[in-house]
Amino acid sequence: MKKSILIITLLFSGLIAWSQERVVSGTVTAATSGETLPGVSILIKGTTQGVTSDIDGSYKISVPSDGATLVYSFVGFLSEEVEVGNRSVIDMTLVEDIQQLDEIIVVGYGVQKKSVATASLAKVDGEKLKGFAAPQVEQMLQGQVAGVIFKSASGQPGSATNILIRGIGTNGNNSPLVILDGLVVSDGALNGLNPDDIENIQVMKDGASTAIYGARAANGIIMVTTKKAKAGEGKLNYAFNTGVQNVWRLPKMMNASEYTAAITNKYENSNLALPAGFEEAAASGVNTNWMDEIFETGRTQSHQLSYSKGTEKGSMFTSASYWNQSGLVAPEKSNLQRFTVRTNFDQKINNYLTVGQNLYINNTSRESIGENSEFGTAIADAIAYDPLTAVYDENAQFGFAQSPFVQKEYVNPLSRIFITNNDYYGTEITGNTFVKLTPFEGLSFRSDFGFVKGFNSGGGFSPQYNLTPAFFKARNDIFEYQNEYLRWQFENYATYEKQFGDHAVSVTAGTTAQKITASGFGASSSGIPAEKEFDPDFWVIDVTPDSLKRSSSYIGEPELLASIFGRVNYNYQEKYLASFTLRRDGSSKFGPANQYGIFPSASVGWVISRENFFNVDAITNLKVRASYGINGNDRIPNLQFASLIGITGAYQFGKPANQGVYIAQSSLFAANPSIRWEESRHLDIGVESSFFNNSLSVELDYFHKTTSGLLMTATVGNYLGNKPPISNVGEVVNKGFEFDINYQRSIGEVKLNVGFNGSTLVNNVTKVTDDGFIQGYTWPIRNTPITRMEVGQPIGFFRGYRTDGIFRSQDDIFAHINAEGDPLQPNAQPGDLKFVDANGDGLIDANDIVNIGKPWADLMLGLNLSATYKNFDARVLFAASIGNDVYRSFERQDVVNNNYLAVWNDRWTEENPDGEYPRLSVNDQNNNARASDFYVEDASFLRLRTMQIGYNAPAKWLEPLKMTNLRVYVSADNLLTITGYTGFDPEIGSSGWILDTGIDKGFYPQSRTFSFGLNVSF
Repeated sequence: MKKSILIITLLFSGLIAWSQERVVSGTVTAATSGETLPGVSILIKGTTQGVTSDIDGSYKISVPSDGATLVYSFVGFLSEEVEVGNRSVIDMTLVEDIQQLDEIIVVGYGVQKKSVATASLAKVDGEKLKGFAAPQVEQMLQGQVAGVIFKSASGQPGSATNILIRGIGTNGNNSPLVILDGLVVSDGALNGLNPDDIENIQVMKDGASTAIYGARAANGIIMVTTKKAKAGEGKLNYAFNTGVQNVWRLPKMMNASEYTAAITNKYENSNLALPAGFEEAAASGVNTNWMDEIFETGRTQSHQLSYSKGTEKGSMFTSASYWNQSGLVAPEKSNLQRFTVRTNFDQKINNYLTVGQNLYINNTSRESIGENSEFGTAIADAIAYDPLTAVYDENAQFGFAQSPFVQKEYVNPLSRIFITNNDYYGTEITGNTFVKLTPFEGLSFRSDFGFVKGFNSGGGFSPQYNLTPAFFKARNDIFEYQNEYLRWQFENYATYEKQFGDHAVSVTAGTTAQKITASGFGASSSGIPAEKEFDPDFWVIDVTPDSLKRSSSYIGEPELLASIFGRVNYNYQEKYLASFTLRRDGSSKFGPANQYGIFPSASVGWVISRENFFNVDAITNLKVRASYGINGNDRIPNLQFASLIGITGAYQFGKPANQGVYIAQSSLFAANPSIRWEESRHLDIGVESSFFNNSLSVELDYFHKTTSGLLMTATVGNYLGNKPPISNVGEVVNKGFEFDINYQRSIGEVKLNVGFNGSTLVNNVTKVTDDGFIQGYTWPIRNTPITRMEVGQPIGFFRGYRTDGIFRSQDDIFAHINAEGDPLQPNAQPGDLKFVDANGDGLIDANDIVNIGKPWADLMLGLNLSATYKNFDARVLFAASIGNDVYRSFERQDVVNNNYLAVWNDRWTEENPDGEYPRLSVNDQNNNARASDFYVEDASFLRLRTMQIGYNAPAKWLEPLKMTNLRVYVSADNLLTITGYTGFDPEIGSSGWILDTGIDKGFYPQSRTFSFGLNVSF
């Protein structure tokens, strides 16, 4: 009985409570434009109960019937409070907050309104990173940031992208400093981020914005801010994307009949007989297209799930993601999988104390094949291999046919894939915890401890093989490795902000301590039992003979950094602006003489549009600014200031009948206690303007950056008796212009946004070693350095002979003479390349090797177009590069019977004396294959990076499903590329060495992707 009474009482109480609530609904719009506002927070004042307006700006909320006040808030608008009274429908109009609409930017250890900022930086919101079927943030930024060069190291899944901000400042490490939620992380950290976690990315480009990070900021800074929850009810998001990938274009190779004609012509020109069996192979009917054999359709798939909840006191955000991508070549051995988990929270304990944390876990697994080499890769094999060889031969080892005509280090590319087995596993945990104390208004203290802990391991296996007389291995091989590293960072800083009438001052001061440690080991062996050779369970070193096992290990020297820094920002009426920064760094990488460095900056600005005399209705805002700052670069190995002892040789001692081999250790290089940071002095002059009530904005910058004291190996005399040390001996200048134009307009129900950016670059080396140059990449085919760092030239320029067309006849050869009337190329034949006597000394020799191109563009452009109409949205992103060259090094003239690009069908012959390409010959007496501009092509391009069309489901469809948003879209990446380059891809980066940039060794091309995706929120 008592239980029944209790139940009835509870039900009655619930009924009374329900009867005391009612539903209020309405629509939220913007006062200026009249547009509906999705995502507006509507809270019952004094509670955490609230809702968020849907995509149409509509909302419904249950409120107490005894009176309630609703609080409407939205970023960029003034908050409004309304008493509900007896109303059931409340349509709210929000007024734009002019101060909030002033974009907030991160400036390093703080934030600042962009209107009073005096530094040069670019900001990309996370919304502009959505919808790409790509795992890497770098790929999504291409074309969206002026003054930043993105060059892919490879199109293989998981490969890195080289990022260069405002040019190439050093022949060493040019990577920018990457900061994730205030924590300095490794250079490759962007590669492992989940793009859907990103709130925005800021690129800090000039000396004023980067000087507060001192010794590590000479290459610029990329600052990533991840998402945090916003005030309102909990929000659950799910995003899905799946796509197919193919190669956007393949070089067209000669088919069997074209190849037969070319090789026959080649031997006839050399008065030699064709190789044995060639005519029979040509008549066999085999016509293999090796490009078609190795390139396949790749696939991508991603899932992302996040939940966020925010209140006036704190917020919590957590997410998980999965990415899977298979490669275009051998997808079963070239692929990437990535799992990520992120969580963050912040809690306002009271009016004085706030605490918070960020934690990110990234787990990556990857299989890979060889890439970007003239030999030793499947792509290089496919370029060189003849079409007369079949793909399969059941009598051959592993079942793959091998060519009797193309050998040396080349094999059937499918057999190359078969014997290649490489894997990588990596886990990185990144986190930081902070405490923020605000004892009174205007003053805050923040203490932040962060860490990055990483583990990676991997290995590889290659079987015993005997594929050709030139390509064999007597034993199988296996290797394994494992590394771990720890980076911790402890920062403490205080900020004081105060308004004194028309004067505003902000002062920041603090300290930073950082330590990096690393260790690892590696092992290798041979001799896995033949019967278990192809069983992956036996690809472990333990099953091999002890006598063949080899191992090594290391414990890295700790890397330490201790710093103090300060900054003062000042403005008068937000009209006259100034900022001053000073940082002092101490690093363990340098000796006692130069262990500390000081890095200052100063910047000023003038907001002309705030002057009383300025009265131009069309110009909403006009600001000029200038900055000058000094930054450092410490990207060298530890202990380079000392003379290290290491293994330098092995010697035999003892009597002839009883000799032993002894390992010798001695100094590896001479000491140089005077080495110091590379130093970058950066001048920037900029103009920021907006027109027609901020519908059009234009930002212009001129920069001039001089990087001196480049850390490179010095030139010393042989009397030293040791290898030379690293010294500060180089200098490079980068200068150019940047522009960033944005336009937005509504035409009826159509909303348009246009972003157009661009930059120019002039790069010049002004000082190197005493030799005046440093040799770069050596083309192994000709054993010739084809890039160089040299005074008066851009870094990594291509060098070789200049050509002046082709000798069309014997008369042309005799007309190409020196001052004495002697032929400059006496061994030439009609159809050979004509080389230029560049120095005019009457000889064609090494003294005529000159600059024949460069990998750096003169002008880079990006065009970002987006539009919405009712529930539809569309976006198009273009990127262009003008003036960059590529050196085509994948052609192997030293392999006599190699295949050729189909463009060689238009070669010089007696029947085709006007052919564009030179004649073919076996002996090449004219040395046509020498490094020359014949192998350099203009690689300018215009690329449609992405095209995306989406549809947002209307609210009336979503309400019954308890959804707040549902968007489906289709997207195409790298859909169109316009270029004159004949190779794989005009965008070719480096393998990690800046002097290796822009060389096509058989580049693993970027993919063209077609994808479908959806985003849903609850």
